[in-house]
Amino acid sequence: MILELIFFVGLLSGVVNSRSTNETRKFHGVGFGFTPIGQKPLPLIMSFVGGPISITAIVIWGFISLKWYFVIASWIISGCICRFFIEKKFNFPFNIVTLFYSDVLTTISAITLWVIYFIR
Repeated sequence: MILELIFFVGLLSGVVNSRSTNETRKFHGVGFGFTPIGQKPLPLIMSFVGGPISITAIVIWGFISLKWYFVIASWIISGCICRFFIEKKFNFPFNIVTLFYSDVLTTISAITLWVIYFIR
C-alpha cells in the first residue's frame, strides 16, 4: 500500500510538473528545450532528471511491480487531477521554485521505489 502511494504521488508530481512546463513553453511561444533566463544550473539539472528520467523510471517500476492497469489508471487519474483541480485552483503554470521542489519530489519517489525494489 505504501509503495503504491509513493508511486501515485511521484507520478502525480511528475505529471503536474510536465504540464506546467509545457504550458510555460506555450505561453512564451518557444520550442522544446526552453530554458528560462536566469535559471541556475541546479534547477536546470533537476528539471531534466526530475522530469523525463524520473517519470520514466516511475512508470517502468509500476509496470514491473504493479498490475499494468493500475499504472494506466494512475496516469489517467493524475492527468485529470492536474487538469480539473490543480490548474483551476492554483496559480498555473507554476514558478521555477515550485517546479524545482516538484522535480525533487518526483526524483525522490523514483529513487525510493527502485531502492526498495532492489533491496527486496
